[in-house]
Amino acid sequence: MSGGVGPTCGGGITLPSTGAPLPPLHPTPTSPTARPHHHYYLFSIKQLNSFGAAAVLAFSTTVPLSDIAFALLVIPYLVVLSVLAFPQRPGKPNPGAPVFLGRGRFLLRAHDALGFLVGAALPALYILDGLRSGDTAGVAAASPHAFLLAAQIFTEGLAAAWPGRFSLPVRAAVVVMYSARRMFAASEWLRQEMEKRDQFGGGVGGAPAVARRRVVAGRVLAVANLAYWGINLFAFLLPFYLPKALNRYYCGSDSKEDDATAAAGAIDADDAKKKDS
Repeated sequence: MSGGVGPTCGGGITLPSTGAPLPPLHPTPTSPTARPHHHYYLFSIKQLNSFGAAAVLAFSTTVPLSDIAFALLVIPYLVVLSVLAFPQRPGKPNPGAPVFLGRGRFLLRAHDALGFLVGAALPALYILDGLRSGDTAGVAAASPHAFLLAAQIFTEGLAAAWPGRFSLPVRAAVVVMYSARRMFAASEWLRQEMEKRDQFGGGVGGAPAVARRRVVAGRVLAVANLAYWGINLFAFLLPFYLPKALNRYYCGSDSKEDDATAAAGAIDADDAKKKDS
C-alpha cells in the first residue's frame, strides 16, 4: 500500500527536467498589437507635467480659446485618422521603432534638446519672471506658444501609449499639426512684443513701463522660436520626416537600414522589459 499516487498507464504526471527552461511569463511580442501590457504606461511623469502646465495656462485666461479648441479637437481627429486613413493593422511597422538611426538619430536628439531649451525651458523662465515682475503683457504674449508645446508633448505621449491604435503616420501628424499651429502663435508673440512696447521698455498707450531686459528677452525668444520652429517644419518635418514615415507605413521599408531599425526596436523593447522586471 502507498499513500501517494501511483503511476498510470499513460505515463502519469511527469516533472520537467531540471535543465529545461521555464516558459516565459509573457510571450515576446511579434507586433504592436500583441505586446505585454506592462510595457507602456498611459500617464508618465513627463505627460503629467505637460498636462498640468497646459491646464494652468488654459485657466489663466492668457491663452486664446482658438488654441484651446485646437488642442481639444486634435485628439478625436487623430482617432479618425487611425480608423479611416492610417489604421495600425498586424504586419504594419512598429510605430515605436526609431525612424532615424546612427548619426541621424544622434542629430535628432540634439535637435530635440535644442527645441526643449528654446521652446520650453526659456519661455517658462520668461513667464515665471513676468509673473514675479508684473509684466502681464509679456506673460500673455508668451503663454499661447507655451500652451501649444505642452499640449503637443501630452498628445504625443498619449499616441505613444497605444502603439496598437496609432500608427506611425498618425504620430507624425501630431508633430506636423502642432508645429504649424505654433508658427502662428510665435508670429503673434513677436508682433505683440514689437507693437505693445517701445524700444526701451516704456509702456505704450498708458501701460506700465517694463524693464528693458524683459523687452529684449521677449523679442529674442519670439524671434528664436519663430526661426527654430519654422526651420523644423519646412526643412525637416515636411521634406524628410513625414515622407519617411509614410513610406515606411505603406511599403514596410524605406532603405537598407530597416533591418537595423527593427533590431534597434527589439533592443529598446528588451531594455524596457528588463526595467519592468
